[in-house]
Amino acid sequence: MVEQGAALGLEEVSRSYGRRGSGRRTTALDAVSCSVPAGSFTAVVGPSGSGKSTFLQVAAGLDRPTSGTVRIAGTDLGSLSEAALTRLRRDRIGFVFQSHALNLVPSLSIEENVVLPLVLGGADPG
Repeated sequence: MVEQGAALGLEEVSRSYGRRGSGRRTTALDAVSCSVPAGSFTAVVGPSGSGKSTFLQVAAGLDRPTSGTVRIAGTDLGSLSEAALTRLRRDRIGFVFQSHALNLVPSLSIEENVVLPLVLGGADPG
């Protein structure tokens, strides 16, 4: 059950990969439900192949679940268009990637990489 006012909530979220009917589907998440309270810190731990990356990608709206509901601050990500989902990620979610060098603009400084989403969102970084 997702707590009222949770920063992040997953309800019965599943994510499978592969073609339906081919018999070669892999389930990475199977009916996961959890809440992350606002202002909390949460660690996702487990052995390799246990679904940690899939969980984080689905929770952040980078990937869509096969079934179930993902909410960020009460907003159902499944109800959002790709453009609205991009805006929500830009405005409400911060990412620290494991392979940070692959996700930075190499011609920009670290500060410029951090400020870039703000500028793209129309903010004056001052």
